[in-house]
Amino acid sequence: MYDGLVLLVDDQPLAAEDSIAALKYYVTGEQILYVENASAARKALKEQRISLVFLDIEMPDMSGFTLAAYIEENHKGLPYVFLTGHADFAAESYEYEPVDFLTKPVDTARLGKTFDRLEKRTSTSAGKVAVRTGQDYVLVAPGEISYICKEKRKVWIRLKDKREYQAAMSLDELEQIFCDYSFFRCHQSFLIPLGDIRQVSASMFGQTYEAVINGDTVVPVSRSKYAKLKEELKLLGVPFVKGVISK
Repeated sequence: MYDGLVLLVDDQPLAAEDSIAALKYYVTGEQILYVENASAARKALKEQRISLVFLDIEMPDMSGFTLAAYIEENHKGLPYVFLTGHADFAAESYEYEPVDFLTKPVDTARLGKTFDRLEKRTSTSAGKVAVRTGQDYVLVAPGEISYICKEKRKVWIRLKDKREYQAAMSLDELEQIFCDYSFFRCHQSFLIPLGDIRQVSASMFGQTYEAVINGDTVVPVSRSKYAKLKEELKLLGVPFVKGVISK
């Protein structure tokens, strides 16, 4: 099963129902976000951590091609798939860089090949990130990173082995890159890997929160990000169970 949040953009609700039914063979219903137009899609892309987009090509407010160009410019690296009822759009679609091109109604087995193609693309690109240090580049695996933070006016990439590199990019720009590696913006000044979270707790008066990562590193969690963090962990398949404090 695919474990990311999928955005489906289609101005025809009945056609979208068919696409959603096919998608549910590979993702859960909670992982599917459906919108009817490009304007709503742009809003969702800004507010949600989308991992994959399915784009209808023919839409009244903005074509799927135009929306794809917007994604390539503003959400670099975000994979997308074109959907259409007209196969003759396929040639034009490859002027862009989609993961795949599917005709509607979407065939479930054919959709499986799309997810296979996406997995292969991810496995070949999710190796290391080149961090520029002066005129040189240091190749860093995302799993080596403890956290990314902004201190005063400087942005730092801090590794688990205590090395650190000053980044020449803003935290907003790094967030766009590292969201594909399951990093989460838990605070205006911190990006952390979701898979390394060991504990999330409230302060004594419940006004602030903090997360423990990598065993003993403590980072702040904004009140506005606390609920979103729980949602992100659920999307990764982390179960939430009730417990009691043992004395």
